[in-house]
Amino acid sequence: MQTALLRPSNATRIRPLGNVSFGWISQLRWSPSGDMLAIAGGVGVAVYCGGFGGAADVHLRGHSAPVKDIAFNPDGQLLASGSADTHIKLWTIAEQSPTESATLAGHPDVVAALAWHPDGGSFASGGGDGTIRLWDAASGELTSLLAGHSDEVTTLAFAAGGRWLFSGSRDGSIRRWDARANYASDIVGGHEGWLREIAPSPAGRLASASKDGRIRLWEIDARFPKGVGKQPLRSWQAHGAGVDALAFSLDGALLVSGGRDNCLRFWEAETGRELAARAEHQRPVLALAMHPAGGLLASGSGDNRVILWGATL
Repeated sequence: MQTALLRPSNATRIRPLGNVSFGWISQLRWSPSGDMLAIAGGVGVAVYCGGFGGAADVHLRGHSAPVKDIAFNPDGQLLASGSADTHIKLWTIAEQSPTESATLAGHPDVVAALAWHPDGGSFASGGGDGTIRLWDAASGELTSLLAGHSDEVTTLAFAAGGRWLFSGSRDGSIRRWDARANYASDIVGGHEGWLREIAPSPAGRLASASKDGRIRLWEIDARFPKGVGKQPLRSWQAHGAGVDALAFSLDGALLVSGGRDNCLRFWEAETGRELAARAEHQRPVLALAMHPAGGLLASGSGDNRVILWGATL
């Protein structure tokens, strides 16, 4: 089945294409090539290789507690997983058969967020103790410990070619860490509730989602001096009981959100205008992942289902 690139003009035509079940779901990630979809949850990580539907091709069960976040490295050869067991595991992706290659310890509490640097040589992890740790991918060595948040770091994202690392926390703040200045940081935004996700836009902006039910759009990129961006470009009420997940279209014009009202909502990113809403899930929508080719969207929910979405031609 062929699908169109997801964009504001076809938001009303986006429909479910299929679904699978996987217990409690915390995160979804496509591999950079789009050949694999990894699903994290309470019973490990399921990986679909080259197809979607039925039983997963691989099930990664190395953690002793729920997996909170996962992230593929830029070339798709490694998958990192962070867990409530306080550990990070690296899985080698070889011929669609992932195997555990390393276990990293350092966080004293849950590992809630992961993000790879675009060069693939390092990655960041965020923990329940409010710290961020930077790791060398080849050696597994801890290279930096970043302190600034006063509560759990719930979401991480690199942007501007790796110049900036953005972090969101239960303390309600968004911090920007400068990779060119030994990761010095400042607060560049925030919410009245705790941050559940931040998502860089291909158009050079940052969207944030919070327990307060709002989405905010920030004008933050490498060209901006320290401190700029503390007032959002836009802020709108999106989901009544909180926003958990965000995903941009390939061009950044369409923003998709998932929330505690069990709905996916589709927004014109520039204006915050709602274009469509879908209520296929029966519980909160906790994770979203846009396919690298831009024609498919995956959503994961507390109803233990992952739904694949697209706009058919």
